Amino acid sequence: MRLLLVYLWAIPANLLWYTHTILMGSLSLLVWPFDRSGNKQFWCARWWCRLVAWSIFARIRVHGVENVRPDQPYVYMANHSSLIDTPALFAYLPYPFRIMAKRGLFYVPFSGWHLWTAGHFPIDRGNARKTVASLRRVIEGVRNGRSLAVFPEGTRTPDGRLQTFQSGVFKIAVKAGVPIVPVTIRGTFELLPKTTLAPRPGRVDVILGEPIDTTDYNDKRLDDLIARTKAAIQQTLDSEPPAR
Repeated sequence: MRLLLVYLWAIPANLLWYTHTILMGSLSLLVWPFDRSGNKQFWCARWWCRLVAWSIFARIRVHGVENVRPDQPYVYMANHSSLIDTPALFAYLPYPFRIMAKRGLFYVPFSGWHLWTAGHFPIDRGNARKTVASLRRVIEGVRNGRSLAVFPEGTRTPDGRLQTFQSGVFKIAVKAGVPIVPVTIRGTFELLPKTTLAPRPGRVDVILGEPIDTTDYNDKRLDDLIARTKAAIQQTLDSEPPAR
């Protein structure tokens, strides 16, 4: 019976996802002329993602907020198990951040318009020169105070286990000279794995680890930084879930 209810709710849940996007994307565009920093639009994104979470009955909690400061930019690096991961980060990370996305996504109505006006980073993959220029703008943006949230695996895991971490996002943190915050997202794979679009209700924990200083790392020591970050996330995945 429970599985049947899950599939019955999947259609309205996905429709609500799009409805929330149109509603909050429109509100984001309305507030943009009054705050070109993008921070007010971040709060629009926060409430958009909370509406998404509530509509699929995801009970999301954030832990470890004491590990980060509002006056320090970071590169948040999270494991990627589900489509719910991005809403979980936007809804509950404590301070504004930006993401990177393919340039084409910035032209999608409402969500893409929000990405443009809120100061997120388009990545042009047309050729190597344009890609390098795009990444240079990301590094400058982070260096100038904009935190960045990324999934170093690059794509959702098919089986719930951590995949190989890509080196590019670590180069951004090192070149920008900002700390990496390992972020462990627990529970989203069980709610919405890659193989389905029918979300299940349940508990999600977003756990912020202690920041990792990148100033002692360079391209030659990048593998050490990747291993350290991945180990921090894996250790939290393997531990008991935090108390609520």
